[in-house]
Amino acid sequence: HCPGCGFSTPADIDVNLDQIDVDDRSFSWNGQRFHSPYEGLYSMYNAAAVLAARKLLKIPGKVAEYVFRHAPQPAGRNETFEISGQNVILNLIKNPTGANEVMKVIEKDRSPKQVVIVLNDREQDGRDVSWIYDTHFEKFMNPETRAIWCTGTRSGDMGLRMLYGGWGGELNLSSNLKETIQKAVASGDTVYVVATYTALVPARNAILEEVRS
Repeated sequence: HCPGCGFSTPADIDVNLDQIDVDDRSFSWNGQRFHSPYEGLYSMYNAAAVLAARKLLKIPGKVAEYVFRHAPQPAGRNETFEISGQNVILNLIKNPTGANEVMKVIEKDRSPKQVVIVLNDREQDGRDVSWIYDTHFEKFMNPETRAIWCTGTRSGDMGLRMLYGGWGGELNLSSNLKETIQKAVASGDTVYVVATYTALVPARNAILEEVRS
């Protein structure tokens, strides 16, 4: 609610999810239990949008259930690859709002892990990378994170952000994306790769090379 202009959440919300369980990826609406196809609280917002469209267009309820059960995994949206029993999870980050939801997903995983951050500043990414200071990278700065790897065209800026965030563990900076992912995967830990827009496809290709090797 804004006391200045009076803008607020409507009293009569079309779709109001409740009994949300992020770990189980489940929620309730109108007395019915659903399961979101993807990890993260932000996927619940997408599910709510689907249910709102269903209600507005009077689509049968079974259609929404089918969508949630069979939705394909989008490339770079919590996309998981398995390499000899080891998980490598790829996520796109473009702005603080979306990136902070990704940070929550990483924070929730308390297993030993490596985090690779690929920060580019090409035209499609945006030249101004100051948004990284509005992103809560501190969420994964815990004992379970064994090392942080910074690469991309602005790897130095990202490395500095980690230091300002209080990271005192292993910090690696490199301009070589492929080599960075190879080394992180070689650790044997779970690897989270977060990449900006122009870095997503190269990062995904580097991961796929590790899958095939």
